[in-house]
Amino acid sequence: MSKFKIKMARIEAATGGRVNSQVSITFQISRETVSFEVPVRLSVEDYDDTEMVEVARNILHRTFIELATQSRHWKLSAKELRLLSGLNTRAR
Repeated sequence: MSKFKIKMARIEAATGGRVNSQVSITFQISRETVSFEVPVRLSVEDYDDTEMVEVARNILHRTFIELATQSRHWKLSAKELRLLSGLNTRAR
C-alpha cells in the first residue's frame, strides 16, 4: 500500500471582519483512489502568520490521532476478514 500524499491546498480568510478573524488552511490528502480535503481554522489573533502552517499541521496530526483512537475497535484481523469474505451471499 502506498503512502498518503498530504499537501497544503490553500490558505484563505475565513471571515471578512477584523474582529475574531480566522484563517482556513486546507490540506489535500490523497492515495490511489482516495482523495479528500481537511480544513483547519485558526484565529488570526492567536498565531503569527509565520506560525500558522506549523500549528495547522499539528492540529491535523492530532485530529487523525484522535480519529484512529476512536475507531480502533473497528479494526478487523486477517481471520475476521477471511470469515466475512466467506459469508458473501451475492449471486456470482
